[in-house]
Amino acid sequence: MQNVYYIDNNFIKENSSQYILSIRYSTDGFSFCIHDHNNKLLVFYFQPFNLDTADAVIAKTKKIIVDNELLNLKYKKVYILPCNKEKVLVPAHVFNKTHLADLYRICLSPQKNDTLLYRKIKIMESYIVENLPRSFVTFLTSRFQSLCIVNSAYPFIVHSLSNILFNTNHLFIDIQDQYIDVLLTRSNDILLFNSFTYGSVTDIIYYALNCLQQCHVNKENLQTTLSGNLVNDPQLGETLGKFIPNISILNYPPLSQLLKNEELNNSSFIHLLHVHQCE
Repeated sequence: MQNVYYIDNNFIKENSSQYILSIRYSTDGFSFCIHDHNNKLLVFYFQPFNLDTADAVIAKTKKIIVDNELLNLKYKKVYILPCNKEKVLVPAHVFNKTHLADLYRICLSPQKNDTLLYRKIKIMESYIVENLPRSFVTFLTSRFQSLCIVNSAYPFIVHSLSNILFNTNHLFIDIQDQYIDVLLTRSNDILLFNSFTYGSVTDIIYYALNCLQQCHVNKENLQTTLSGNLVNDPQLGETLGKFIPNISILNYPPLSQLLKNEELNNSSFIHLLHVHQCE
């Protein structure tokens, strides 16, 4: 797929300090969008690539940030969304900055030169915690003022919990390039949140069914929402539909209407486009 670059006629570089910039990077590409104070989408950019390692993705991301003219302007607020499988949710009542590293190591093992970042998810009274290379965090903070670095799971969770139905079980699956985030709720209670590496559609279906089984969720009273990569793959919908009823696809039609690009899967950018509304 070719690069995508949309700039609205109302975008004015000299007014960038009034705009909000959101950046997403993953193994499958780099994207960013710019909104004005009225929440109007002024700029959308996507450069696809296929990289296997976190170091390669970060190196590519840094180069794009340095080279792209619009990313060298000053903005009112900047959000950076790493698409990183390694993160944990820590309940607010046990969250403690002093012992955060110890809490994180219970589940994951950060590298020596990594730094831990956290962001409170107010709607569920928890913190999302992830690790990034300290040198990369320093690079980002040196280039962007009023910066918020937060895992892409943050807007996924906030958006999902804002759309749950009471007296209903809801399964949310956000599909990234190499992993999926899974959120399972019952009314307004969180039953499960986890991330899984997958290699095929079959893997995604297995993890979904296993989560339902582990949480003793009745599939007959279940709403399922898919977002991200592969949502346009007929095999995913058809195969998953054999096991789970009531499946819907989360998408963002205005983006497709603006770009007139049939190849673009707008669902992959849902949470990038909404992150600035999660505060």
